[in-house]
This record gives sequence, structure tokens and C-alpha cells, in this order.
Amino acid sequence: MDDKHNDAYKEKLHNLGEEFIYGLIDNPYECPIVIGENGTIRFISRYSQQFLGIDGKDAIGKHITEVINGTRLHEILQDGKARIGDTLYIGGRQQLISRIPIKDTAGNLLGAVGKGMLNEVTRLWDLQRKIELLDGQLEYYQKQLSQLKGGTDIIGESPPIQEVKDKSLLAAKTASNILITGESGTGKEVIAYFIHQSSPRASGPFIKVNCAAIPPDLFESELFGYESGAFTGARTEGKPGKFEMAHGGTILLDEIGELPLSMQAKLLRVLQERTVDRLGGTKTIPVDFRLIAATNRDLSELIKEDKFRIDLYFRINVFNILAPSLRQMKDDIPLIAHHLLSQLKSEISWGPSGISKEAIELLKGYAWPGNVRELRNVMEKASIISRGNMIRPEDLPEQVRHCTDAGPRTDDPPLEGNLRQILEETERKVIENVLRSVQGNKTKAAEILGMHRTSLYDKLNKIRSASNVDRNN
Repeated sequence: MDDKHNDAYKEKLHNLGEEFIYGLIDNPYECPIVIGENGTIRFISRYSQQFLGIDGKDAIGKHITEVINGTRLHEILQDGKARIGDTLYIGGRQQLISRIPIKDTAGNLLGAVGKGMLNEVTRLWDLQRKIELLDGQLEYYQKQLSQLKGGTDIIGESPPIQEVKDKSLLAAKTASNILITGESGTGKEVIAYFIHQSSPRASGPFIKVNCAAIPPDLFESELFGYESGAFTGARTEGKPGKFEMAHGGTILLDEIGELPLSMQAKLLRVLQERTVDRLGGTKTIPVDFRLIAATNRDLSELIKEDKFRIDLYFRINVFNILAPSLRQMKDDIPLIAHHLLSQLKSEISWGPSGISKEAIELLKGYAWPGNVRELRNVMEKASIISRGNMIRPEDLPEQVRHCTDAGPRTDDPPLEGNLRQILEETERKVIENVLRSVQGNKTKAAEILGMHRTSLYDKLNKIRSASNVDRNN
């Protein structure tokens, strides 16, 4: 640009007037901060001072890093390139800003200006929350995508399965809380997802929380989220909780019987008020979600043992659905087995595509203590070792091939003793059968049983202690 054009440009700016230019840059919509070529603050708007909680008089003349923690405005001075739409953690929360170099008419770098990209500070906080939620949901779905394995429908045609489908479709039309009960491995998560997909919230998120897999000291931060510095090891930008992530959709609290009493009280408040408070935060956040709870435990027994709140039980048990065991729907085993086999083809491309009649009969004759989860485990193993296009009896685990030798059937519980003794004995046999099916692999057994590995170890210790007592007596 030649001198003639420079003079004309300067004259136009002069004609605007000093007050006009000042009003242009000192506004509540962008909250600009200007630094010189050496990084010192030359100008800071009144609204930036309020937003950041600093005194502009003290800030002028100081290097920007001395005044604002986490700023990166001075980086623009290194290469003179603009950064538009960056998210930075400044002033105690995440900000969406633009950082632009200031140059004279000859192209020489004079400094830089940083300003917000929204017209209201309050909207900036709203956008911050949306950004955090999107980040959290993206991270969550990346982890969950491989676990979904196409389980978007309830497979089966038997009367028990048809009843589950009918109840699920009816429940999907309501906004009521739902409690899904049933043995471990019966597909309670699949039922919950089917309800979500059949409901008006289908386009919203589906967030699953396994209450048995979260350490007690992390429950609050996982469910309700936390702000920066809430505890040692917390992410500097904070993190939204699962209830925030479920906003507009459905949250599944799986194994809710494992939820500590202290968290049950906080969950009850969330269900009543539909708001959450992040750990270390000061803002109450409204949340809109549909709750589905699931458990393989008898919550009424836990209530008697003072391990589950009765008021929470009535709050979550508005609509109850019982997931049938695989033993109750033997005729559906071939259909479910073929469905699982087709899913496994995405993981085991060389695997078989069919199941022989003899193998099907063995599958139908087995007791399936681990239900559909165990059936999937069996199909996965058979797919790996099978050498042909068809799964044959020799490809199945020993306990399935010799189901009559696998010990007492779990659908024929002992009739001696009181109800608790019968349940304990049945639980022992289920655990032993599952351990036998995975050759003693406790991690795999815990996965099949749908419990945390620590919980399985606790139950095994109790079983060993009871056996020692019996031997001593």
C-alpha cells in the first residue's frame, strides 16, 4: 500500500472519532485484550476485567502471562498467524476465543488482540458446557462403540421374549423410570437399549454406567462430574458426569444394587430435582434424562439388610421388566446362537457361518448358568477353533458337550433349607459352572457373570470359608 493510500486510510480512522473507536473495541460482546509486540498488555476492556476478576490499572504494562494464567495470546507474536475458534482454559473455565495479530499498513507486527467469539459471557459458559459434553460423549462413544456389537434388537420368538418386547414397547411410550431385573447375562442392557431406540429420545445419547465396575471413591465424580482442581489428579479442564452426558437421552444404571448407600441418597435427589452439582463446582446444572436401572440382585432383600433405600426403590421401580433366563426360552437358543455367530464374523472373519444340528441340540440341552453372555462366550471360542464352515459338537467346550456331567443343573435348585440357603447354594453352583466353562479364568468369569472382579473374589472367599466350615463340622 503506497503513502497516498496510507494517508487516506488514516484520515478515515480519524474521522470516526476517538470515542467511536473506543466504543468499537471496548464492548461486552468480545471482551478484547490487546498486547504489544513485547507481550505487555496495552489495552484491556472493562468487561474483560469483570470476567477475569482482575484490575485493569494494575494489568496495563505487565506481560500478559503475569496477569492471566493459561493465556496463549503471546504465542501469536512468534509467527504472526491468527488462531480462530480455539478453546482455552482461562479465568477458571474453558473459553472459545480468537487470537489475531495486529499489523501496520506495511505488514509489520505491532502486537496481538484476543477476544471472545460470543455476544454474552453467560452464553460463553453455556457453550463451554456443550463443548465439554460433546468431548465427553465422543470419548464415551468411542469406548462403547465396539461393545455395542449391533445389539439393537431383542432376539427371540418364544412367549417370554415376546412378553419382554411388548412391555418394552409400552415402557418406551412413557417417561417413567424403568427397572429391569433378571439373572446375570440375560441381556438387560440390550432391553434397555431397545427401549431407548423405541422411545422419543432415540436421537439422544444412550449412556451406560456399570455400578459394579466403579470404585466407591469415584462414584460421585463419574456420575455428576467435577470442576478443575476438585481433587488430586482431576483434569485441568474438568469433566462432565454421566448424567450431564445423558442430557436429552437415556441413562442406564446397570447393577444398581451395587450402588453405595451414600450415592443412593444423592441419586434420589437428582431424580427428584433433575439437577446435578459437579464435584467442586458452584453451579447447579439442569439435566433432562430418562432413567433405566438394571440389577441381577433381589433389591427387596437388600432393603431388609439396610443396603438399599426403600424410597429409591419405589422411585426407580415404576415400570418393571423381567429379563428371562436362557433356560426359559430353549427354543430361541438356535436363533440367538446364529445371531451371535453373525455378529462375531466382524471380529473373526475366518470363522464359520453355520451351526450343525448336533451342536444345536447340545446347546439346547445345556443349563446356561451364564445365560446369553455365556452363550456368546461359547460361540466365540467355537468360532476360533472351528476348522470348517460349520460349528460341530467337537468345537464346543467340554461342559456343553457333556452337559449331564456338568454337575447339578442350575434350574433345579436344592429344596433343603430356607430361601437364603437355597439362593446361596444356587449362586455357588452358577459361579462354579461359569469358572469351569472358562477354565478357571476369573477375569473372564467375572465378565460373564456381569460383576466386578473384586466382587467375584469376595464371593469365592465366602464359598471357600463356608466349605471349610462344613468340613470341620
